[in-house]
Amino acid sequence: MTKDQQILVAVVVGLLFVVFIYFRFLLLPINKRISATREEIDKKTEKLIEAKELSKALTDLKQYIEILKTYVAELERKVPTKPDIPELIKIISKESQNYNVKITNIVVRDIDSSANEFNEIPFSINFSTNYHDFAQFLTSIAQGRRIFSARDVILNYSPGKDTNLTGSCTILAYALKQSAL
Repeated sequence: MTKDQQILVAVVVGLLFVVFIYFRFLLLPINKRISATREEIDKKTEKLIEAKELSKALTDLKQYIEILKTYVAELERKVPTKPDIPELIKIISKESQNYNVKITNIVVRDIDSSANEFNEIPFSINFSTNYHDFAQFLTSIAQGRRIFSARDVILNYSPGKDTNLTGSCTILAYALKQSAL
């Protein structure tokens, strides 16, 4: 080999060595940082997508909570926490007048607190009417804005009168206990 060829080989080897050093010590750390940054961006992108999904779920949950609040408000109107006995008597009296049920006696009995979630407020009533009016009266109070039920119904039929039905029953109103909320 001639001296020119040796110089050319030395220059090529030197260039290869410089390129090797450049890639090995200068670009490799930068590439590692770029890879680490890309991984971090990918992780943060996943977290962002998850956060967007949670945000949408939160919006859906807020709407669901609003729906539940309206249900709770409706239920609190139907079964309030305080037994407002004068209001309950007014409701029973008004409905009895609407359906020609003549209440001859109404007695408020002791409140029954044996159930875990609610108190029962019983009203014993004696009445006179006809069968259809009595049935409409019971239907009306059962489907009204407050929850009522009837039990212990005793009916006595007397033919020939306009008010051919007399009897007694217990009408129950309900009030939520504070601990049930």
